[in-house]
Amino acid sequence: MSGFVRELELRSGPSLRLLQRSGGVGCVVWDAALVLAKFLETGSFPLSRRAVLELGSGTGAVGIMAATLGADVTLTDLQELQELLAVNIDNNRHLVTGSVRAESLEPLLKTLRELTGPDTCVLCCYEQRTEGRNPEIERRYLELLQVDFELERVPLDQHDEQFRSEDIHILSIRRKTKNSPL
Repeated sequence: MSGFVRELELRSGPSLRLLQRSGGVGCVVWDAALVLAKFLETGSFPLSRRAVLELGSGTGAVGIMAATLGADVTLTDLQELQELLAVNIDNNRHLVTGSVRAESLEPLLKTLRELTGPDTCVLCCYEQRTEGRNPEIERRYLELLQVDFELERVPLDQHDEQFRSEDIHILSIRRKTKNSPL
């Protein structure tokens, strides 16, 4: 598989080596992935021996970072990105202290509803886009998400000092609890 490698330096010294390729949104390491990966590396959200599900993994940068921090990670994305995920997992397996595997899943909201419980916390990181239909799509996605989930924005001052940006947001997402009838 041809492409170009993006290195993500770890605080512990070595670098993740992430293959990127031309071909679409999921084929490159986005700034939002760097922000979330470096946030995880701060230790603010301990991952050792935790189960992590990354939805829309693309190159796998965030999930592979989580696996280097001791998490047991499942990376998910569309079928056409499974080969790229497999290559990136193999290229970084020597840095993994937890576990990591890749799978293809159904659409995002359905998956979130089916795989989350009352104690599940989902971290979502995205770059706010202002052109074309992007603001409308973002607004609609967040609106639909809030039907079943509580959203809380992680304040910018909690992001990694070097890897942060005003237009990249990290959301903590938890399933709403249903009140039982009296």
